[in-house]
Amino acid sequence: MSSGSPTPAPSTSAFSSYAHDFSSIHGKLNSYKRQYPRDDTAIFLPEVFKYLPREGQKNLADDIAGCDDDEKLHQLHKSLETGLLRPMKAKGGRTPIITPSPRIGLEDSIENLATLDFESATQSDQRKLRENCLKRDGNQCVVSQTWDVENNDCPKGYLTGDLQAVHILPFALGAFTNEDCRVETSAIWVNIFRYFPDLRARLNITPGDVNREDNIMMMLVALHPHFGNFRLIFEATDTPHRYRVKTFRRFPTTYFAHLPQADTYGNRYVQFRSYNASFPLPNPLFLAVHAAIGNVLNATGRGEEIDQLLHNLGAGSSGLARDGSTNISDLLSVSRLSVLSEDANRSQPLTDNGAKPTSAAPRGTENLGPRSQNT
Repeated sequence: MSSGSPTPAPSTSAFSSYAHDFSSIHGKLNSYKRQYPRDDTAIFLPEVFKYLPREGQKNLADDIAGCDDDEKLHQLHKSLETGLLRPMKAKGGRTPIITPSPRIGLEDSIENLATLDFESATQSDQRKLRENCLKRDGNQCVVSQTWDVENNDCPKGYLTGDLQAVHILPFALGAFTNEDCRVETSAIWVNIFRYFPDLRARLNITPGDVNREDNIMMMLVALHPHFGNFRLIFEATDTPHRYRVKTFRRFPTTYFAHLPQADTYGNRYVQFRSYNASFPLPNPLFLAVHAAIGNVLNATGRGEEIDQLLHNLGAGSSGLARDGSTNISDLLSVSRLSVLSEDANRSQPLTDNGAKPTSAAPRGTENLGPRSQNT
């Protein structure tokens, strides 16, 4: 429940359009035959549809309608999982195996985006961005209102803590080191723009635009990794820059003390305020993408699956189950993620099981809760 003026009721034509798309995808998927025992394509695609913005829903409905057999429907499912959810969740750079979408024109879209003259985001901008966002956010965490421990002007009696500059859309999505990485980055952004089209239509952004003040907010160290892991999201209300705070399983209950107090309905809200008009507040469109991805990851169980893959690999395991049940393509899709790197600023080549070194993958570990405060 949110405060403010009531949200306008959807027009009859808008509701009819939604109902048509909803009915269309369910009609298509009702006859879907599983490609293997644990194949959940018929459940996964409607869940993704549920949380997308309306224009993204239209595009997904068109993509589903364009699949003329079950194999292509499954391919679309995997393209969303490997080319949208995993890159957003992993936050660390390269995803070497991305299943291409079966939709017509995809390769042209990737090629067109890759040929644009956009530059890679760099770590060199981070200190200035942090300073700007501290000014805008009043030297406080936007969620807990905890003051930055390094600020000497904190009012007496207020809580202080270590604050970090948190990217909403992960830094790694805009970072690349060579032309191959540029193409991989473009493939991910084609999916983002397809299902969150307002990012192009209203903001006209490119992949390198992740380093901007309205994609960054100051947050307490304790909350930072859980926002980055999509266990904490902000859902828009009808009041500008007011969001419902939503948490998911594995968000530590001890950190509820850092969240706004719950109302009588159990809802928690945060109101973003600007203390310096020179820098824009966190952009609602970026937060909407983060919230949608978070809802999909948790509703489909994909978030925990990715966590498990990363945990196995990070612990030094091969990631292979002894019973032979491991999906090798799943393992490959996270095996070279730079979240496994200890230093976000190193430029050493990655190696895979002693293989020949490859070009360095971009390091955007700032959404993992970096070790220094200047991220």
